[in-house]
Amino acid sequence: MKINFLLPHIRLSGGVKALLEYANRLNRIGHEVRVLVPRKSPKWYQFIEKQVMRNHELKSLLPETIEWMDNNLPIETFLESKKCSLPDSDILVASAWQNAEFAATLPLKKGALFYFILHYESLWTRNPKRALKTYDLSCEMLTCSTWLKKTLIKNHKKKADVLVVPVDQKVFFCEKKKWNSIPRIAMLHHDYNWKGYAEGIKVIQKIIDQGREIELVVFGEKLDDPRSLFDNAGFEFEYHYSPTRDRLRKIYTSCDIFLCPSWYEGLGLPSMEAMACQCALVTSDTGGCLDYAINEETALVSPPRNIEGLYKNIIRLLDDKKLLEIISKNGCKKISEFNWDKSCDQLVGFFKKNLNIKT
Repeated sequence: MKINFLLPHIRLSGGVKALLEYANRLNRIGHEVRVLVPRKSPKWYQFIEKQVMRNHELKSLLPETIEWMDNNLPIETFLESKKCSLPDSDILVASAWQNAEFAATLPLKKGALFYFILHYESLWTRNPKRALKTYDLSCEMLTCSTWLKKTLIKNHKKKADVLVVPVDQKVFFCEKKKWNSIPRIAMLHHDYNWKGYAEGIKVIQKIIDQGREIELVVFGEKLDDPRSLFDNAGFEFEYHYSPTRDRLRKIYTSCDIFLCPSWYEGLGLPSMEAMACQCALVTSDTGGCLDYAINEETALVSPPRNIEGLYKNIIRLLDDKKLLEIISKNGCKKISEFNWDKSCDQLVGFFKKNLNIKT
């Protein structure tokens, strides 16, 4: 099949990472796959462009510009104003609401539209009304979590297939867990307020104020200079700017607990990656996390935006090493249930069903 993946950008994000993984894997098993990013002006992109032009409208970008994952496919950009420059295909996969809105205006020869919904973006985008309208589109819909599927049914009377994005366990793993005498807690930094970074810092500050000795480990790709983060927190911590996948695995394996204070997540890949590396997960009920975060079994889960709940759950793990190890072991086992080969087979099955191709 000819399959085009339409991405909003190639900055580091769980959704973009997932779609690039699907694209590369489908390409490796024999499908004709292309990855495309719409552009309005060159200022969108701040990486080196390869000097290749197709019909003066498509640009190919070096795959090695994506430092945070292995990518074998060239990333092509096209002018959004010139719809004809988008290559024809059998299947067109859109994710972000802007891509879905654009893709819905294309002729059928550009591909049967699959809207892979990776978050309920109307919760936080600057254009919630336009985002909401895309969930009413007449196209095939996929979601990365059961929560998103239920949200579409409840709010839009729309059916969708669920395809939980797996973790690449060849990249994220822990051969032998070593527990720290001074517990290390990992957390993602992001400037979206719904990612809960501010709440997470308050949780850590509350633990420190209780006289507990812990080490906070933060990673993110927004700030290469963390001094403003230190100033706002009132204390310094270990900070990693835009870590590679190998470096990120080492961060996870060096920590005992992963803290996810997000208000909501379509799925939550960092939590899953940390669990694969045997971090015990303490998380808010983000909605999307419930496919892998089973309270008291694979994670400790508290209500969203509840600092006290996150604080109490971390304290429980600090005080009970047996519980810490059980949550870590069960969480790692749960993540192993999500398999990339199976997930790709399911995705191809959805495509073939839409095209009436026998599997």
